[in-house]
Amino acid sequence: MSFVKSFLYNMKEAKYNPITLIHSMLYVATVTYLRVLKNLLKIDSKWFRNHIAETYHSKVVRLDDAAKFITINKNIELRNLEHVIPYKHAKDIILKNPQNIIAYECACRAQKKDACKPTDVCLVIGEPFADLVRMFQPFRSRRISPDEALKIIKEEDERGHVHTAWFKTAMLDRFYAICNCCKCCCLGMKFMTEYNMKGLLPSGYLAVIGDDCVGCGECAKYCQFDAIEIISFSDNGKERKRCKIIPESCFGCGICEGKCKKENIFLILDTEKGIPLNIEELAKTSEAEARA
Repeated sequence: MSFVKSFLYNMKEAKYNPITLIHSMLYVATVTYLRVLKNLLKIDSKWFRNHIAETYHSKVVRLDDAAKFITINKNIELRNLEHVIPYKHAKDIILKNPQNIIAYECACRAQKKDACKPTDVCLVIGEPFADLVRMFQPFRSRRISPDEALKIIKEEDERGHVHTAWFKTAMLDRFYAICNCCKCCCLGMKFMTEYNMKGLLPSGYLAVIGDDCVGCGECAKYCQFDAIEIISFSDNGKERKRCKIIPESCFGCGICEGKCKKENIFLILDTEKGIPLNIEELAKTSEAEARA
């Protein structure tokens, strides 16, 4: 899809609303957008913070589910996913040519001094967004293959960074990117902890620690949500340690599962954490409903 076709497609999908189009271009074209947003959120306005969370948010996904966005290899159109993404806005997944992937410099890391490296870990997937980002940010983006995209998310997983699927009203009310987030750089995480903004959704899973835990603390060291504590207990008169999940803080990202040297941490489905964003399962369900 050429830049002109991408732009015309955006105009049509945005219903030629100039505010949406300008907002979209500012978001794609400049890091200043996030710097301004960060300062605006310092204003103690519950309405404004709720508005941002409603129109600019993400859902945590496990490594396997993040990989499915990259390997699905077919066009997908899933609309009105309020049962998975419970927001009035920005809840659709429409992938056109998902093999068209851009590695884009994470705007959160770009606006922060001493940010985590590497910085080009945001994966813009499919048309028209991949082509538009490449056009607006030729020096901060690069076109990559699905294999390169998988390599990026796997390496970020090893660094302990959380995979997130991002949705934004300015990006035509839909999914547009997989990012890899850390609490020191990600503004979505900072907004959640500093302003109690509900813009980051759990994956739909909960981590569970098995009985063989020795309390080494490796999982706690990598947890981006501070959802693991190390507790002491007495075992036949001997003082021992083990790790414990704090359920209300766990987002089910799966990073701890991969860091446990004893392979003693598991993810289980938890209805209180929502429905997992498994694009393959959602597509199958949609196709079955369409045939019924």
